[in-house]
Amino acid sequence: MLTGLLLFLLYTSLFLFILYRLSLASSFCLSYKKASLAFIVKIFAGCIYGYFFLHYYGGDDTWLYHNEALKQYALLKNDPLHFFINDIIPKGYNSNQFLSIFNSSDSFAKDIELTLLLKLFGIFDLLSGGRYYVNVIFYEALVFWGSYFLFKTFSMKYPENRKLWLLFIFYFPPLLFWSSGLRKDGICFSVFCGLIYQLYYLFEVKFSARRLLYFLCLFFLLFLIRNYVALCFIPVTIAYALIKQNKRHSFFKFSVILLFSGVMFFLTSFLPDGFNLPLKMAERQHAFLKLTGNSYLPINVLQGNVYSYTMIFPQAINHVFVRPYYYEARGMLDLFSFLELLFFFFVAIRAIIKPSINFKKLINDPLLLSVFAIALLNYIIIGYTVPFLGAIVRYKSLFEILLILVFIQLQDTNFIIKKRLFSV
Repeated sequence: MLTGLLLFLLYTSLFLFILYRLSLASSFCLSYKKASLAFIVKIFAGCIYGYFFLHYYGGDDTWLYHNEALKQYALLKNDPLHFFINDIIPKGYNSNQFLSIFNSSDSFAKDIELTLLLKLFGIFDLLSGGRYYVNVIFYEALVFWGSYFLFKTFSMKYPENRKLWLLFIFYFPPLLFWSSGLRKDGICFSVFCGLIYQLYYLFEVKFSARRLLYFLCLFFLLFLIRNYVALCFIPVTIAYALIKQNKRHSFFKFSVILLFSGVMFFLTSFLPDGFNLPLKMAERQHAFLKLTGNSYLPINVLQGNVYSYTMIFPQAINHVFVRPYYYEARGMLDLFSFLELLFFFFVAIRAIIKPSINFKKLINDPLLLSVFAIALLNYIIIGYTVPFLGAIVRYKSLFEILLILVFIQLQDTNFIIKKRLFSV
């Protein structure tokens, strides 16, 4: 116990020192005080996440990953060569792995993400001695940068709301909680926030080969983690590039490109099954439907055709945008999810009834359009494929913050800013 506490304090101090050194750079967009506070709060959230699910839910995937990573830790100590080389590539597949890249099971592409995650946690265990709560520090030292780059992007583009960006990006409770647990969610959030920053930098700051390489590397990493999130960046990137060439009618152009992407999605039905995206999304839903859980939401079974997607669309939208209903909020997490939903609609409705004086200009802004599109596309995918309320709340929390940031920018925020919430 004492050793674990000492390691916890030691590693926290070490990363705070690293953060201090980084904050001395002129390009760093936060003061050390603000950055260190946000980092400490994130560590605290990660510890609360682990404690809460261990003691109130008997553990969830975060503890399953931890226990599996301990096996990787043992392998790393006993046979490092096997850990880093022989065991790094999943084996034993019967099908052509190029054709199974979008499969929900029996797929190298699906399994490699878990393999790499467990090996990452195994390396954490080597430094922590297999202590979960010490591993939280290493994990947050990685995923903290997702929030940082999202904050940097919005602060550079919309500095007038800098105080609000700090508040919501670093301290919005649903995002803080769900992205801090030791699982893939926080890493996914960090990578796609890095992609958003590189997208903005490429088209609005300075296009360079180095930035393009960063973008491609992050895209590849995101594809390994969650390929459907990465695919959403393809039409968004194309739209961003075209709009920057000619800003007239940006909203219309963006909408047309997204609609065309939807058509292309269904046209992949004529490709071999391995690249039939409507079929693969349906298979993802079928995999979820085989699971059991207390928060199941009835949904029709998807088929790989336009008719099925059209008929289930209202159910998908209902699940991600209006659930849980107030009478479904039985436990603590359900209650928080219901309150979160009320806040979301408050912010969205206020953007309509109290719009910014620059509202017409902002709805044609390529960054806001891109962020909104990424969030909306992933909301729809989650609605179609995930039939459990608990999982929906966790998955969509990563994208909900993007919608909230857009709605905040679209509305009059003078009454909030004048209260001097923060001095960043």
